[in-house]
This record gives sequence, C-alpha cells and structure tokens, in this order.
Amino acid sequence: MYKNILLTTDGSEFAERGLVHGFDMAKAMSSKATVMTVTTPYSVSGLPGGWTDSPSFIERFEQEWKEYADNALARSRALASHAAIEIDTQHVIAPHPAAAIIEKAKELHSDLIVMASHGRRGLKGMLLGSQTYEVVTRSSVPVLVVR
Repeated sequence: MYKNILLTTDGSEFAERGLVHGFDMAKAMSSKATVMTVTTPYSVSGLPGGWTDSPSFIERFEQEWKEYADNALARSRALASHAAIEIDTQHVIAPHPAAAIIEKAKELHSDLIVMASHGRRGLKGMLLGSQTYEVVTRSSVPVLVVR
C-alpha cells in the first residue's frame, strides 16, 4: 500500500515508538523508509545594544545540534537494523520543523509520514505547540501518529 515512508525523530523515547511502528510497516509492505530529524539553525539572539553571540559560541551551538542529530539518526539506524530493514537518514536544518517535514515528504515523493506524539493536551499542549499537529493539519500526505 505505501511504497515510500518518511519517518521523523527528535531522538526522544516517544519518537522511537514511532520509528519501531513505522519500521514494522515498512518491512511488512516492502516500502522504502527514510528517517529525518530537524534541528533549528542558529539565530541572532538580538541582545540590546547590538551585541551578538561570539563566533565560538555560534560554532559550539551548531556542533552540539549536529551531534544531537547524529545521535538520533544513529539510534534510528540501530532500530532499523534490529527490525531487519534498510533506511536512508537525513538531517535537515530549518527554522520550522513541521514545514521542513512536509517539504521533505514532497521532495521524496513520500506517500506516508510516520510521527510520534507526546500527547500533550490543554494548556501545556497549547503553550508548547506541536510539530505533529502542524504536520497533520497542513500535510497533503497521510500522517500516521503513534502514541
């Protein structure tokens, strides 16, 4: 049914649930699977008086996010290996993760997006926002949400 599945991870335990479920689906349907993680780019902190972060701070910021993404994708590859499937992995740097996920799904011609949800509700959910909710409401591709 699905030939090209895009799975997302933020490196969390919740995201791993989505990956495991998505890998099982991909294996059962002999689908191609791509796992992506999105990190935000450095942005000027906008300190008053024209101050900005030092080049070394910016470099350290970017390196820490790269290591975070590398670790999340390495864990994804380990889970895929355990599920006996091959995956592609991609690290995307973008200011709006949901928009990047939707764009990547289009770029890869994905016919399903698999994401995990923390299931926050009420005020917490409203204040913290939800990348999953945004993808579900804006994507033209079906989205499977795993809790």
